[in-house]
Amino acid sequence: VNATTRRDAEGKIVGVVGVAQDVTETTKHDRAVAAMANELRQLVDTANAPIFGIDVHGNVNEWNNKTAEITEFTKEEAFSKPLVSTFIVPSLRQSVHSVLDMALNGHETSNYELEFETKSKEIRYLLVNATTRRDDENNIVGVVGVAQDVTDDRKHSKELRDMQLIKSSQEARVETERNMTAYFAHELRNPLHAIDSALNSMPSGLPPVAQSLIESMQLCAAFMSSIMNNLLDVRKMEEGKMQLVSAPLSLESVVNKVFSMHLPSVRPGVSFCTKIDVKGKDWVLGDSYRMQQVLTNVLTNAIKYTKVGSINLIARWEDKCVVFECADTGPGIPKKEQKQIFERFVQRGGAPGTGLGLAIAKHLVDLTGGSICFESDPGTKPGTSCVIKMPLQKCSPPKKVDKNDELPIMEDVRYLIIDDHKINRSMMSRRLKKKINPNAIITEACNGEEALDIVAKQQFDIIVVDQYMEDAGGVMVGTEAVVEMRKMGIDSIIIGCSGNDIDELFKEAGTDWVWGKPMPPNGKILKQLRQGLATLQLRKGNRATQK
Repeated sequence: VNATTRRDAEGKIVGVVGVAQDVTETTKHDRAVAAMANELRQLVDTANAPIFGIDVHGNVNEWNNKTAEITEFTKEEAFSKPLVSTFIVPSLRQSVHSVLDMALNGHETSNYELEFETKSKEIRYLLVNATTRRDDENNIVGVVGVAQDVTDDRKHSKELRDMQLIKSSQEARVETERNMTAYFAHELRNPLHAIDSALNSMPSGLPPVAQSLIESMQLCAAFMSSIMNNLLDVRKMEEGKMQLVSAPLSLESVVNKVFSMHLPSVRPGVSFCTKIDVKGKDWVLGDSYRMQQVLTNVLTNAIKYTKVGSINLIARWEDKCVVFECADTGPGIPKKEQKQIFERFVQRGGAPGTGLGLAIAKHLVDLTGGSICFESDPGTKPGTSCVIKMPLQKCSPPKKVDKNDELPIMEDVRYLIIDDHKINRSMMSRRLKKKINPNAIITEACNGEEALDIVAKQQFDIIVVDQYMEDAGGVMVGTEAVVEMRKMGIDSIIIGCSGNDIDELFKEAGTDWVWGKPMPPNGKILKQLRQGLATLQLRKGNRATQK
């Protein structure tokens, strides 16, 4: 209402005139606006997201409850304080200033990460959308930041990164160990290959003292070979590449071979006996080499710790399983050590060895679907019993080997031996001529490049090639040389020979088979060479027919 005085003709006040406006609806509207503003204020204050604002000078003029909770500064403590210099970590102040200046100039920013320093000096990470704040006339009066607390996500991401770094570091360490294992196995196998070839080419009928020395050296070589095989088997286990072959084998033969191999290692005064109770079920399908390896690894452990008393190796059938039991009178295995007895690189009492034998034995037994366990209670009585069960299928004995197959090859077979170590070439040549093929005609090459020059001019029946030949200045590895030979149309029987576990690489390159270092026993070499020479004749016949 506007109230105006009403006067008469003489100017005397005679009343009041009121000119009014009905503002009922306007008041309702203002109240509604005020209520809405209050509701928005409450929403901002109670929002589950940090919301804060600054004026054009960069001072805080908005600070909701969530922001106060995260930063530990109350609204009263934060208001009118410069946001950047008070709450942002020093390293980010300049960049945050730039972002806020851009917002104050109308250029809004989304998903910008701020690092707030709390009252207790902790760092909180906020992902902020900075929005320009304007008045009724569209003038910029400040900036509002709506944020998300990503501190836990950042910590989780950091933990994941740290875990990934640890995992990558562990994987790199494992790969380094694998490569080192392969390297040392190769480097040790080369001289061992020469020693083994020399021992296997010794003439028979030597004096007893000389024969005894040779047997001792063969035992030492076998022990070294066992250590290297264990190292390489660990790599196969890790890569899931260890496989078993299935062929007829004699349980009695396996046990007797293991017994003969380990008898010289038993301490004087310790009784070492075997008992084979297979009741006419001697022949089974299995992997003879791996079975010997399991028994060897278990027996080695028993021999190592048994200083007095006895060691007994028993083989018997139990339902559909072959059971091997190795019982000794050693000190026994403490209960606390039994839990880790099958772990890799575990050694007891500083005893010699790699600590791999039992881990490999368990892995091999597991591959057969069997079981292996130790029974020992040193607190009650000394001694340990290892029980191995393998579910194996009985089979008929194979045909007897023709004794003529064990005689040396008498033909004039032409060999090319490719190896960068002169002593390896020399010892292999000696073994071939002394024990395998007395009339062998042998040519040598020190690397793949030289070998390719030779095969371009001469023909050979058998080619034996090493893999790594850098010591002789060769750049080409053995598998590359084999590929080139096959491209040249070389029909020869090619045998890869390496101290590394690279059989598949050799086979893919085109070799007929692979020998490890040390080489196989003479009997196996004779058998393979006879098969190879027969295959070579077929190849030559097929080549002639095609022409």
